[in-house]
Amino acid sequence: MSDIPQLHVMQQLGRTYRAMMSAFEANIGHSMPRWRILLHLHQCGETSQKQLAHVLRIDPAALTRQIKVIEKKGWIERHNDTQDNRLTNVALTDAGRVVVTQAMPRRSAFIERALSDLSADDMQALGTMLSILEQRLRQEAASPADTQS
Repeated sequence: MSDIPQLHVMQQLGRTYRAMMSAFEANIGHSMPRWRILLHLHQCGETSQKQLAHVLRIDPAALTRQIKVIEKKGWIERHNDTQDNRLTNVALTDAGRVVVTQAMPRRSAFIERALSDLSADDMQALGTMLSILEQRLRQEAASPADTQS
């Protein structure tokens, strides 16, 4: 039963992640995947879908599905790259920039409320622990243990 504390931590991490995603969407008005796309385009400008998938670490097919929904709302536009026809570039429209600008204060307020009880030391410790766990999980994803044993 030595894995019980670790199991509880992993289950808590999953519950916390799901709660964060739900609270984020309820407060900001956008799902986290959609927001990450909009925010990146707002901060970095036009980029290729390939680069966007890489930077945001999103499966290209999942990214395309998100982009199609956002494009139908009129918040982004896509077109072929002028230098490389194989690439499709994505950029915010004027309406998309307004959507991001209007959501930024809600995002800031949400983050402040969610983390307001944590001291600077708590924030540092939590950030460090999450970074270590993320690195370990990425290593596990890249080279999973032999499960045939």
